[in-house]
Amino acid sequence: MRADVRPRFGSRPTVRNAHQRLAAGLERGLDLTALLFFPLFVLAPRGIAPLASAAGLFAGGLIVSRSPRAVLCTRLAIPAAVLGALMTWAVFSAVWSINPLRSLAEAARIIGLSVAGLAMTAAVDHVRAPRRLASCLLVGFALAVAMAILDFASHGALSRPFSTRLYQPAWLNQASVAFAILVLPTGAYLIASGRKWTGVLFASVVAATVVALAGTAAKAALAAGIAVAVLCYFRRARSAQVAATLSVLVIVSAPLSFARLDRVSELVATADAIKLSAGHRLLIWSFVGDRIAEHPLRGWGFNSSRLIPGGGDPIRPGETWLPLHPHNAPLQLWLELGVPGAVLFALLTAYLWLALARTGWARLYAAAAGAGLATVLVASCATYGIWQEWWLGTLWFSLFVIQVMVGVPTADVEIG
Repeated sequence: MRADVRPRFGSRPTVRNAHQRLAAGLERGLDLTALLFFPLFVLAPRGIAPLASAAGLFAGGLIVSRSPRAVLCTRLAIPAAVLGALMTWAVFSAVWSINPLRSLAEAARIIGLSVAGLAMTAAVDHVRAPRRLASCLLVGFALAVAMAILDFASHGALSRPFSTRLYQPAWLNQASVAFAILVLPTGAYLIASGRKWTGVLFASVVAATVVALAGTAAKAALAAGIAVAVLCYFRRARSAQVAATLSVLVIVSAPLSFARLDRVSELVATADAIKLSAGHRLLIWSFVGDRIAEHPLRGWGFNSSRLIPGGGDPIRPGETWLPLHPHNAPLQLWLELGVPGAVLFALLTAYLWLALARTGWARLYAAAAGAGLATVLVASCATYGIWQEWWLGTLWFSLFVIQVMVGVPTADVEIG
């Protein structure tokens, strides 16, 4: 009997040590995803979705191994509830969707990615070595900037082996948007860590790279982000509250604003003169506005944009009325999920701004985080489909690393 009992007394420390080793390994897995995040944008941007999914698995395992009772994170209750309601409505919209099975399949994939994103956000409190993870992110960021410059200068020498398409400078658009989202938060982290001139130099080089690359949306989004950073630095709470109000108004009024821009005299011609795709985008938004008016309350069904009747009809040579998605998140929510989708998206966006207004972060870092959020929202109104998995993975991972970096003990440097 005693021989049988003895191992039990020694089992608890052994189990505890095993959990600690497992947690350490999972955290190093998160470090690896941070290191690979930016280089993937240069080589294979679609790899961001599986990278974010892997990070979600590492994060979920980290939470369970370190604090099983903390799986349900109370600070995420409100955004998780809003996001849950949005995805529930997305699933229900399959009832009237043009392609119900496609809507259900896509909803299941987005729900899975959202769970991974929530796990990453909840795991922030369980990362024991945030400085190491931030260092991995910065190394990958610097490497990716160098890779992007080389790829751009060599017309795709690095990225061409990972694609079957003919090289275009637009290949780096996704990388430039990712750079724009995180350039100020990473620069602020370096400055607040006591490396002021390193942070300023790093942010300047990244910003110059964004300007040099072909992505117009990234340039505009970065400019908006810098403006918001200045406002948030001096008047964080007030600026964030105003941004929350404006975001709600932009989303709710999208069918009456974005969708009617083509009616402004000579605006399409002016947009064409600046960039041909800009004029095409105004025409896409006009078409989407007309389709929204047909089903404003319930929408056409989740992720049904590419199947909207008439969307494949030609407008001009090489252009159709709705190629794949509206290239505008508010309009896509309206088109596919109607009033409930737009309202829930507006609530989620407002929550993020108001959370920034209440946060106790150092004002330099809070201003940089506000810049990142503004950059995301501006880019979302002019570029990618809101349900593209690489894009959602980018947003979730950016939210995760921003919160990790703010958890690193810093010198709390102020400017001015």
